Amino acid sequence: MTTQSSHQQMGFTLIELMVVIVIISIMASLVVMNLSGTDQRKAMQAREILMLDLQRINREANDQSRIYALSTQPATDVQPFRYGLLEYRNANMSNQHALNNTNQNGFNRSAAQSTQNETWAEVKDQPMKELPHGVSFSIQAEEHEFKNANNSDLISAEAPKLIWLGNGEVKPVTIQMYFEQKSVGDLIQVDYLGKVIDES
Repeated sequence: MTTQSSHQQMGFTLIELMVVIVIISIMASLVVMNLSGTDQRKAMQAREILMLDLQRINREANDQSRIYALSTQPATDVQPFRYGLLEYRNANMSNQHALNNTNQNGFNRSAAQSTQNETWAEVKDQPMKELPHGVSFSIQAEEHEFKNANNSDLISAEAPKLIWLGNGEVKPVTIQMYFEQKSVGDLIQVDYLGKVIDES
């Protein structure tokens, strides 16, 4: 009698095992949801920082009458998605740059070659910014008829999508932030005056 009762107390019933499995599953799902929520918050913070950067660039372009463009570099296996700032070099600036780039034999590159390679140059005092792992964004150009801009380097389809023209006009775009290729937050709109509009 005692042997039989002790044998019954040592085992788990099927119901007890199922209850333990359910509890473990709930705890695991809560951990996964919490980690996912943290990553979503990082993506939203990156979105806010991007919006502040766009506003700052617009101010600087207008205040200094400089032509800027937003450049992006997609994520790779070893590097996250990055974005930075380019400045436009007109033909005169590029030709002067070519004259300054002489080699030790006194020969210099042609102005045409310099213009082709150096129409856009990185802004050295504004290094590229890295987004958190898995976070990226896409830029979609909007239709707009420019009144004060006619330079094909700036308004052609081959030009960067988001350009501050330095004359108060901007190439209008919409920007969508992503985390792990899933959209995060609402669209960000940059209108033709450079105003950043959060569509949320």
